Amino acid sequence: MLNRYRDVHVVREVAPFKVDGLAIPYPEFVARLYNFCMELGFRKGFIMPSRAFCSDENQGLPIILLTKHFGTFPFNHGRVGGIVAVDRHGPHSHHGEDLMILQASHVGYDPKSGTYGTYNRPQMEDHCQSDSCGKLIHVIRPYLEQYLFARNRIFLHKDVEGYHLITVKNSFIDFASHPVSQGLVLRLENIVQEANMGIIRPHTSACTTQTYLVSDDFKKRLEDRGYKWSSTGGQSIGDFLTSDLFFFREDFHETDDAILLERNLIEFMPDIVSAKFPALRAAKTNIQLEFARVVESIRRSDAYKGKSLLYIAGLNIDIPEIKDLPVMNYFVPWAAHIQLKDGTPAEYTHPLEQNELFAKLMAQSMENHDQIDLKENIRRILKAPWLDIRS
Repeated sequence: MLNRYRDVHVVREVAPFKVDGLAIPYPEFVARLYNFCMELGFRKGFIMPSRAFCSDENQGLPIILLTKHFGTFPFNHGRVGGIVAVDRHGPHSHHGEDLMILQASHVGYDPKSGTYGTYNRPQMEDHCQSDSCGKLIHVIRPYLEQYLFARNRIFLHKDVEGYHLITVKNSFIDFASHPVSQGLVLRLENIVQEANMGIIRPHTSACTTQTYLVSDDFKKRLEDRGYKWSSTGGQSIGDFLTSDLFFFREDFHETDDAILLERNLIEFMPDIVSAKFPALRAAKTNIQLEFARVVESIRRSDAYKGKSLLYIAGLNIDIPEIKDLPVMNYFVPWAAHIQLKDGTPAEYTHPLEQNELFAKLMAQSMENHDQIDLKENIRRILKAPWLDIRS
């Protein structure tokens, strides 16, 4: 007898990424990070830090602080959106004996309103507000626009006979004879009643729409969330269009380095666009996926063999200058990979997860006695004689 195998739909999920209570001001974070390196056995003067940040100007303070505390300007491991350039592992490892990589996507934060996603640009006239990570928002914007359109063009209503219905534009439906080739696709199987053999048939149809009977489970789900059915006309589904009710079938929009960012996010785009703060959710998601990818690249590479390495990933939160407050950055740790040239202890065999990493950092001193005086170094340069440089 032939074995029969059923198709299994394996779902990948990202882990909960907490922010509340875990954000560390950058001046304090970098000092603690340096001291954590010292605890791991790294040596003063032999550490080569590297950063994988966006190129935005609001990432400048973190880079200056890394220079100040580690005593050298950090190697650049970053591409747009906080993507790590894994092909730079080799060059990075050749620039120091003990290596540290700090990777972060970033998002703007307004402490007055508690909102994420924009940043005040003081170098622009009228200090205009713009996207805090322009490339990240650029990547998710086409999907966000489709989602906002769909939630306003899908309608719930109850007819005179008491049927609970949903009316959907044809362009959102994967018909057997005409599946969606580009765009948002509804998961009707999670919303409507099915006929025998799993066939989904409309209750009624019109020139550009199909109307279906909603399933008992979906009806209960809406009502449990406080939805009140109306028989006086269709109501747009709005916030009830949650991430499990749709997906995107799209060719990638990006053609430059941002295609790496889009590849990371596409699978989780329904969760991102339906989040309260899409930019924050996208940054959190990218950090997690990048950490897993980079750890795998480190383990497969010969670049860091025989070297001590700390790779730490997290979220940079950018706060613009506001009344009585200067420009600030905070860091929310996510995870860390550690390997030590003289043998990695059992406690670091697996990556440090968020709570454990935060505890490790907070156990370190805020004082770094090895930090350099940047002002004094600049003074020495200014006082140095001109060199007679010739070709």
